[in-house]
Amino acid sequence: MIEIKGVSKFFSEFSLKDINISIENGEFIGILGQSGSGKSTLLNLVAGLDKDFSGEIIIDGKTPSRVIKDGEVAMVFQSDLLLPHLNVWENIAFGLKIKKISKDEIEKRVKNTLLEMDLVGKEKRFPNELSGGEKQRVSIARAIVTRPKLLLMDEPFSALDFNLRDKMQKMVKKLHERLKITIIFVTHDREEAFYLSNKIGIMFKGELLDYGTPKDLYNKPKSVYTAKLLAVENIFSKEIFEKVFQYDIGEYKFVALRGKSIKIVKNSKLKGIVREINFKMGGYSVVVALGNEKVTLVEEKEFLYEVGDEVSLAYSDNEKILIGEQK
Repeated sequence: MIEIKGVSKFFSEFSLKDINISIENGEFIGILGQSGSGKSTLLNLVAGLDKDFSGEIIIDGKTPSRVIKDGEVAMVFQSDLLLPHLNVWENIAFGLKIKKISKDEIEKRVKNTLLEMDLVGKEKRFPNELSGGEKQRVSIARAIVTRPKLLLMDEPFSALDFNLRDKMQKMVKKLHERLKITIIFVTHDREEAFYLSNKIGIMFKGELLDYGTPKDLYNKPKSVYTAKLLAVENIFSKEIFEKVFQYDIGEYKFVALRGKSIKIVKNSKLKGIVREINFKMGGYSVVVALGNEKVTLVEEKEFLYEVGDEVSLAYSDNEKILIGEQK
């Protein structure tokens, strides 16, 4: 188990503020946020690369420095950091040789890892002869061949194109299912985080705003920032929502409504004018003006109205998301 308790880190223009996370062995944790949110800073603290912080990080009863010394943590970065003078086989075997693993065991582990990472036939190639995706596969192979208990990944696929990124995500997901090691994966891509992770932490300006399963975060984001990050189309302040929708939300400060929860109906008190119709993959995004306010709804089928038409709207009450915090 990994316990991150009250961890803070102060810089001149940025602070990591009171981070608390408990991670069970074998979980795949995504840390999601925009650039500058503190994702990589937190990962570096867990990795033991930065020891100057307040609070406590315990990994299976040990400090990060102790776990690193015991060879139980491996890390994969956005840059592959392969040794240019070593070929693929030698790069993968490098950490095992440092640990003074027997020659026969190195041979066995490297062969198995080459097979797992789809690198058979590329053993003698050097880094400058590999594609971006191949380099990252070698980086991951070099990390997992040492059989770490914890694998830390810092935006490893962000420099890859869509098809390569998709392929690498599937490979890592299968790898996690087979090895059952704990993975902490930093990303700014919400689809990547949702696809890979058992749980996701949402970070913003050094704070952990939300932490939970992908389903929980999707259905019940705790902050406006989380709702926006997860692409909720409509977010209203308490005052505007109660004025437009004529519904009292009590002590909550904001209401979020997904576009798919708003429907056009034959007749209702809520009427508006269609202002925009945009085709997106899988359906239409439609902007409707409700007086001075606007609402976006999502239609998966052919949209039968035109710009300028008056429409009546209704929303699914049990799908509205009540939010107490603006951050």
